[in-house]
Amino acid sequence: MTIWDDRILEYLLEHGWGSPETIHWELGDETTLHQVRERCRILCHAGLAAPFIDDADADMFEITVWGKLYLEGKVNAGLIRPIPKPRPPDKVRPGYWAGFV
Repeated sequence: MTIWDDRILEYLLEHGWGSPETIHWELGDETTLHQVRERCRILCHAGLAAPFIDDADADMFEITVWGKLYLEGKVNAGLIRPIPKPRPPDKVRPGYWAGFV
């Protein structure tokens, strides 16, 4: 977790939902749009945020119950392990996609 994660979650809590562009605009020039977009996706993998629309390509996010509990100090984000996306098999490194190598 970074300070940006807290600020992103606070923005989502206050506004209900938001896009990386609007969140970046609110945070100012202290970070880049790419960093905000990446942190939003990481927060989704951790279960603290979710896509606003059930679409993997959607670029709008909302806070989840776990995200609210994290901001209240009731969830230790250090214990949350994001679920990685499955990777396709690799001919050079078989088993890499399953985490065996």
